[in-house]
Amino acid sequence: MTSARWDERIARAKKLSTIDSSAAEMLRFYERLASAQKQVYSRVAAECGETRVARPAGKLREELDLTLLLPELRGFLGIMERCSPAPLAAGVSEFASRGSAGWVELLSTWWGEPDRIGEARDPCAELCARAFLQPYAEYLAEHSEPPVIEATPSVCPLCGAKPQLGVLRPEGDGARRTLVCSLCATEWNYGRIGCPACGEGSETNLAIYIAEEPKHVRVEACEVCHAYMKTVDLSKDGHAVPIVDEIAAVPLDLWAMERGYTKVRANLLGM
Repeated sequence: MTSARWDERIARAKKLSTIDSSAAEMLRFYERLASAQKQVYSRVAAECGETRVARPAGKLREELDLTLLLPELRGFLGIMERCSPAPLAAGVSEFASRGSAGWVELLSTWWGEPDRIGEARDPCAELCARAFLQPYAEYLAEHSEPPVIEATPSVCPLCGAKPQLGVLRPEGDGARRTLVCSLCATEWNYGRIGCPACGEGSETNLAIYIAEEPKHVRVEACEVCHAYMKTVDLSKDGHAVPIVDEIAAVPLDLWAMERGYTKVRANLLGM
């Protein structure tokens, strides 16, 4: 991925914030956050270059160069604090006050277990860690040789994290389904029929819910494990930027949660 991809996300968030009032505040926050992430990505790319590296499948998270990243963290947190809503800004400020030792502990812990969610965890500090480390993870993924995939994995073949969303891309007379990693944004092919959470493959136990708006984003839910994921259909809106459009479709998350479904992986903004 190049910095242009971040510009694409930022521009899409800005556009959608003027169209969808229900998600406008969230999108404006994401727009500023993505700008800060772009700076981190650019710094990593400038230091590490464009060489592709052969990394074993699922092992991307065995790399974490905090010597490279820590000099960027204080500035990143400053931007994040200024653009956050008041309650979140206070949490970001508290995390910033922990200093290098606290940063190293939290970043290392979250990097090793990005999908673990527990009551003892600090949601605000984890948001800081996730937002800061994602550009680094995306750089590593973009500069990795494609892994050999012998099956249809339900987790990212590069880093092992859970998928964030699905994407439908036009292909022939139909559409091809991919999953997008919640950490490094890697996309990999996944069958049109199948629950990424439990592997259920019976159509009778898999439901699709489509609202009047947005027509190009839908909820795919499993009646066996009660997990759900949103999927962005690029055949219905070719201008969509899946990561951003998934965030914008927050009413679909509220609809799913009201009906007892649990998201496979919350997005960067916690929905």
